[in-house]
Amino acid sequence: MNWKFFFFRKSTGNEAVANYVQATFGYKPKSTLLYEQSFRHSSAAQKIKGGLKDSNERLEFLGDSVLDSIVAHYLYEKYKHLPEGELTKMKSKVVRRENLNMLGYDMGIDRMLKLNLGRQEMHDSIVGNALEALIGALYIDKGYDFTLKIVLDILKKHGLDSTVHDDVDYKSKLHEWGQKHRKSLQFQVIDHRNEGGSSFYHIQLLVDGEVMGTGEGNSKKVAEQKCAAMALARLKN
Repeated sequence: MNWKFFFFRKSTGNEAVANYVQATFGYKPKSTLLYEQSFRHSSAAQKIKGGLKDSNERLEFLGDSVLDSIVAHYLYEKYKHLPEGELTKMKSKVVRRENLNMLGYDMGIDRMLKLNLGRQEMHDSIVGNALEALIGALYIDKGYDFTLKIVLDILKKHGLDSTVHDDVDYKSKLHEWGQKHRKSLQFQVIDHRNEGGSSFYHIQLLVDGEVMGTGEGNSKKVAEQKCAAMALARLKN
């Protein structure tokens, strides 16, 4: 398939998207169509040829693979003494869903999304999926070498080298911090409902009565881990 023909059906001048790409990746694209598509959730998509929609799902599929390749390449070169099994564990810590969701928020992707969810709340995974789609768009537009450099710079800025050694039990780490500093921690469920047979939790974390983190997930455990991760990041800063 001719990728550029498929995506660049017409020229575009979306200045907000162009400015975002320039601020995030350091260059201003000649066309923003790919990047616009990376921010377009299926709820706001329109049908195009062959039953396809102009959502970010295909770009997400591509970006997921590109991100895997970039992280695998980096770990392979950096940890030459480690076997395949250990490298796989490290990679999974970097590309796990919770990490990508938080990284997407840090990059302001949530503010760029085009959605039409009605009364439904936006799940964090929508932001993480859009991040993968954005990587896919960058890959098609600028190629692998450019994408590798940009994505690694972003991952390193957000703690790539510490993440690969992370035990990922944020809640336990936060409790250790709370005991050390004699702080009161309280997780509160602010929303719980069932959607399509699956549970959904929205939880906030109070540290000495002050909201320090929020999280969403299909279980209390997942939502609490997200709360704790956000709180630890804020405390670290």
